[in-house]
Amino acid sequence: MASCNGASTLPAVLLAYTHLQVPHGGWRLIIADNASTDATAQVIAAFRGRLPLQHLLLAQPGKNAALNRALALALQTGGDGAELFVFSDDDAVPRPDWLLRLEACARSQPGHAVFGGAIVPAWRQAPEPWLLALAPHGLTWGATDISLPDGPVYPGLVWGANMAVRRRIFAQGWRFDDSVGPRGASYAMGSEVSFNLQLAQAGHRALFCRAAQVAHIIRPAQVQPAWVLRRAWLFGRGQCRQQLVGGAPEWLGVPRWMLARLLRDAIGAMAAWLRRDRQQFFLRRWQLAYLRGYLHEAWRGQRKRQTRVLISSYSGELGGMELRMAQEAQLLDAAGYRSTLALRRFPGFEHWRERLRTEGLAVQIYEPPLFIEHWAWRRCNLLRARLTGAWRLRRLRPDLLHVAFCWTTYGASLVWLAQRCRIPVVISVHNAFPAAPFSRWQQPLLAQAFRAVKGVYAVSPSALQHFLALYQPLLAPGTRLAVIANGVDTARFIVSADRRMQARVKLGLPQDALVLGAVARLAVQKRPLALLALFLRLQPQFPNLYLVLAGAGPLEAMLHEQVQAAGMAQRVIFAGFQAQVELLMPAFDLHLLLSRNEGFGIATIEAMACGVPALGTDVPGTADILGASQGGLLLPVDDEGAACDTVAALLRDAPRRARMALAARAEAEQRYSMTRLASQLRQFYASLM
Repeated sequence: MASCNGASTLPAVLLAYTHLQVPHGGWRLIIADNASTDATAQVIAAFRGRLPLQHLLLAQPGKNAALNRALALALQTGGDGAELFVFSDDDAVPRPDWLLRLEACARSQPGHAVFGGAIVPAWRQAPEPWLLALAPHGLTWGATDISLPDGPVYPGLVWGANMAVRRRIFAQGWRFDDSVGPRGASYAMGSEVSFNLQLAQAGHRALFCRAAQVAHIIRPAQVQPAWVLRRAWLFGRGQCRQQLVGGAPEWLGVPRWMLARLLRDAIGAMAAWLRRDRQQFFLRRWQLAYLRGYLHEAWRGQRKRQTRVLISSYSGELGGMELRMAQEAQLLDAAGYRSTLALRRFPGFEHWRERLRTEGLAVQIYEPPLFIEHWAWRRCNLLRARLTGAWRLRRLRPDLLHVAFCWTTYGASLVWLAQRCRIPVVISVHNAFPAAPFSRWQQPLLAQAFRAVKGVYAVSPSALQHFLALYQPLLAPGTRLAVIANGVDTARFIVSADRRMQARVKLGLPQDALVLGAVARLAVQKRPLALLALFLRLQPQFPNLYLVLAGAGPLEAMLHEQVQAAGMAQRVIFAGFQAQVELLMPAFDLHLLLSRNEGFGIATIEAMACGVPALGTDVPGTADILGASQGGLLLPVDDEGAACDTVAALLRDAPRRARMALAARAEAEQRYSMTRLASQLRQFYASLM
């Protein structure tokens, strides 16, 4: 609870808190005294011995800033994430069973994150009947609709006087926008609504519980027509903050329909005044106050505008980096950004682009000239970049360019173009690069390009370490650095006996077979030939052993030839590229990734999420995942005999595989969830913007 000069209502509120029935696990109250100048501190002190109370004294004005400070204090106490952080106001009197009702609702609905209770008005002075009939009760007095049923609810109908949010939401980094909400006499309304709508965009659902009730004290001044009209003005300001620039045709910085509505309501108000129609005159004035608030915020305040993020790279094929880029675009869209994937054509690009478009992602072909990565025609390409490259990038209108680096300098030409256009750049690092020196041609171009870089994140500590070994001298001192590991959708990748059976039927595998699997490109980096050699060494020891290769690439023909030569065509399954690997991986007993280098290895954590023990070579990236894992093991890169012995021991030990499967799933949920990824990305971009 935040309180600013609440001494007139706090005694009744805190007295009601002394009668609250105690929920399971107890409760405590944090009051953030937000620059009060009345007797608020003395009132709180009088209840200190009667309530489990903590009192924060804050000089900074603003309700949301105060709530964020209180949240920081509350999060210092440990928890499992399911606990409720309950929000109320210094003029909201709860019923004795308030917390019990919220607790029961949250316990019965574990899939929901936000809970709203009923708010009824407690009139200190009843408003005139005509005003009570005309004024919108929710916007004016914060009272919920008495007809609102229990169950799922539009998140905009959950309000701050009676709202509960699971702890895990705030542990992930969510906070209230301290530029919105009460902060003196003039402010933009809608702070809790804005917060809840953002949560809904990120997939967190809201629930209404009518039995959890508080009574909102309405003071005599708050039932006067002038006060109601001022609320309309504040509401208009808040609506402007929440709407996006460019959502409708505009003139003078506001939607054209709004200016037309302003004119119509002004004429309507004059006509109602001439007719002595009191009700219509008030309704027109209310609408005019709302529109004036909107215009005030649009012209003098801060109107929300979606930040355009362009995500691009040097892409030669569809792999883990490209999948992560698409994943990031989805998460940024959910966080309120407007993202676009801008990529070069590669084999399979058109089919993938259409699939992404059906998922609501914006995808464009963008093929700028390459002059840092490629040496052929580099001077000609640099000239093309100077003449037309910057113009083409500006046409995409990005506020920020995200460039994914798959290898050493691959993506650097894009960074150079962004610097020329004065567009800030984020670099994501998806591999552990070798320490290769830059050429005399590359050095000045890279130095110029990296002036645009504002942030760098890598998918693993090893990837960041290798990147900095190359590029640290080129980065400005204030460049934001972070490690943001890849994520796996643990709602899609699940442990399922049914999926295991169905996947084996689809692949033509016996249900009792031992199955090694690999989801990876059939390319040199992933070393599928080494995996085939390992399988051929193991097969004589395990006659019921099969190998499944899910992926495509330049080594596919050679692999087919070697399988035929070994007479193993019935035991090695080439599954090709799989769009839904979550339906394939449960067929595996072990997942192997024998890469010669990795930035991270998305397939490794996807297998773990399916409850499949993951094995990988001891190289940077994979070692970051499996080095301390109980759900997987590292294999030596250059000792085929030792690797073979490790895999054979696991194939013989079914109980150990079962224990590893449980640990693998738990680690995927705890370390690599999409919730964790979304939170880290949101914080990273917010720190730059």
